[in-house]
Amino acid sequence: MTVLPPRWFPDHVDGVIKPLSQAKLYPYPAPEGDFIMRDGLPHLVEEGIPARDLKGRLPVLSVGSNRAPLQLRRKFGTDALVPVTSCVLKDCDIVFAAALSYYGAVPATACPSPGTMVRLNIAWLDPAQLRHMHDTEALGIAYDFICLEEGQVEHGPRPDAEDAVFASPVYGYQSRAGLVRGQSGPVAHADIPATGRRFEAMNEETMLKEVMKLDGAEGDLDAWILRLSGERTAREEAARKLARTSLNVPEGPWHKVEAEAENAETYL
Repeated sequence: MTVLPPRWFPDHVDGVIKPLSQAKLYPYPAPEGDFIMRDGLPHLVEEGIPARDLKGRLPVLSVGSNRAPLQLRRKFGTDALVPVTSCVLKDCDIVFAAALSYYGAVPATACPSPGTMVRLNIAWLDPAQLRHMHDTEALGIAYDFICLEEGQVEHGPRPDAEDAVFASPVYGYQSRAGLVRGQSGPVAHADIPATGRRFEAMNEETMLKEVMKLDGAEGDLDAWILRLSGERTAREEAARKLARTSLNVPEGPWHKVEAEAENAETYL
């Protein structure tokens, strides 16, 4: 039997997080350094991942749950091999999007924030993994595929890095929804640490309680989350109410890349 490290797989059964925790514990714990997902587990690589192991893969910035071994295991299964390298996103923060995931979380997205630095990671995806990631992000409906401006993401070099690998653009996903409006602007995700943070911050459970109020729901938070995750119409109605008070997404240091998902509706 494979032992799953509790630190990276909180409140799980056989590696699958329990439904309520999937929403309330978003965006889940992630290692600070490089690791390789293999056999459904994160294998930490202290000396850095060799550049040769990244060839043929596209670097995709993870800003929310895609940072986490738990989510990578859920999306790609136990047979996939996914190299993940640490990085820093400059002059941006990770904030709450005015949206709801199909499992009831308020997801994260990037927002320009001069002077703010966020430690994130990059998942290096092969073509099949990228196609599946497009599906899980409901590309074209919930998210756009983007390319970040040169120098916006600091990553590498590795001990045997080749310039051609690390000079390649870094891609990512940007929410099509607006941003949750706080008291004085966007609301940063408190569970994604940043330096030079300018926005107020909340954790996921606190934000869910705020969205529940906007939805006009009363009673138990857990019951409300289970209702959202179980009923798409209820989830969409709550998202519409959230959108009424949302902020527009400021123009960021990235541009949209044309790409399509094959099964985006599956993950709405």
